[in-house]
Amino acid sequence: MSKALLIMAVMILALGATTTGRSDQVYKWVDAQGNVHYTDHPHPGAQKVLLPKTQTYQPPSMEGAGNTAASQPSPPPVAGASTTAYKQFSISSPADKATLWYVDQVPVSVDLSPALHNGDTLTFHLDEKSIGPTTQTMVTFKDVPRGEHSVSVTLNSANGASQTAGPVTFFVRQKTIISPKPPH
Repeated sequence: MSKALLIMAVMILALGATTTGRSDQVYKWVDAQGNVHYTDHPHPGAQKVLLPKTQTYQPPSMEGAGNTAASQPSPPPVAGASTTAYKQFSISSPADKATLWYVDQVPVSVDLSPALHNGDTLTFHLDEKSIGPTTQTMVTFKDVPRGEHSVSVTLNSANGASQTAGPVTFFVRQKTIISPKPPH
């Protein structure tokens, strides 16, 4: 059995295990005809297979799709600003210390609860670039080069007060001759 088929079989078993109550163990054994089998039940002569940790992805929340304020700490109040108007103001994407592979566009979104008040605006900052002021809670920065980046968002209220979420640091990695594929 080729290495690619072996990897694919292990991944299929791992996927099946995660969708059906996730088994903690996978066993590999070879029958008399030389066929390789994988199972979550021990078999005579079977070897335990060490599976890598399952990779997960948490997409950015959609505006109005639910309140995630309980899962994230509230930002500290800004002196002189009316911060009681917003219960939640934080960067939801990208995650802090995240590594983004093979991208040149980076979406940045904020969790804001309640929705942006009339007259208030957001300004998104990525390194030296800025987008805004805008009333959108998600923008996309284009032509983001590889390397380390910092993003923050400023909420400007109609009364002149402002507060900032972030900064959040993330990393962009690109293909190289040495590393043509991401390490997952």
